[in-house]
Amino acid sequence: MKAVFDWLSRYNRREQTILLIGGVAVLLYLLWKAVLVPMADWKERQLNANRAVSQSLGRVELLAAQIEQARSNAQSDRENDSNLSALVDSSLRANNLSMSGFQPGTGGQVRVRLDDVPYDRFIQWLYDMEYQHGVSVVDFSMAGTSEQGRVTVNIRLQKN
Repeated sequence: MKAVFDWLSRYNRREQTILLIGGVAVLLYLLWKAVLVPMADWKERQLNANRAVSQSLGRVELLAAQIEQARSNAQSDRENDSNLSALVDSSLRANNLSMSGFQPGTGGQVRVRLDDVPYDRFIQWLYDMEYQHGVSVVDFSMAGTSEQGRVTVNIRLQKN
């Protein structure tokens, strides 16, 4: 430090002030150029990276919500299928009917086959399904049998 003071003492007071102010200005410029500018660039890169990650997270959250919605729809379809099958079975038993075929379908529909059943009990069962349980008929075919008052029915049902 003594060497710096000896070097400055060779100059008059005005030159010393100019050299000190110039030295401080150069030191501040080097500090700005060597430290602050790289930090600002690093900060900008980090902000851009954060924006990109945030956008990616938003897309992932959207896709996850869509997947969850699809899963819940599939779950409710399975529940509707099982609920409708249990409802068909219990209502058939309540009307003293038995099904000869049952096939679950897509979209919560079921196909039921009734062979050689009494027509009046079948119509009562169909009325109960539609007006008491909210089940609608999607497709229906009926044929008479060799016995009078008995029918064979193929029917496709869907819960409303």
